[in-house]
Amino acid sequence: MTSASIPEGFRPFAARSGYVDKIGPLYFKRDGEQYTYGFLADESHANANGIVHGGMMMSFLDEALGNIIWRLVGRKRCATISLNCDFVSAGRVGDWIEVNYEISRHGVSVVFIRGELVARGEKIMTADGIWKIIGK
Repeated sequence: MTSASIPEGFRPFAARSGYVDKIGPLYFKRDGEQYTYGFLADESHANANGIVHGGMMMSFLDEALGNIIWRLVGRKRCATISLNCDFVSAGRVGDWIEVNYEISRHGVSVVFIRGELVARGEKIMTADGIWKIIGK
């Protein structure tokens, strides 16, 4: 088990859905217009092998990237069209897991984004996603 903690400047993420409460707690930090999301992996996030469940990592990445895009498009509702994930390494109980991202393309009605999860200074998951902007 690693001994990470919640980094300075992060605060609890106020969920807009009950699902997020079930996978949390999640955290965010704002630096100007840049938002960073993360979570401290605990036993509730682990699978039977004692590592962070892949479904948890995908759910967290979907939620974080969706919120990044929601802010980018002026807080308009948006929905995931596609999220293709690749597991690179394992997340462990006790890890601080954080999202890095890059907007690939921002169209009128869709946004393309590339994201990754990082723990212990290493990439543990990558993803390519497409979000549909559906309005207010």
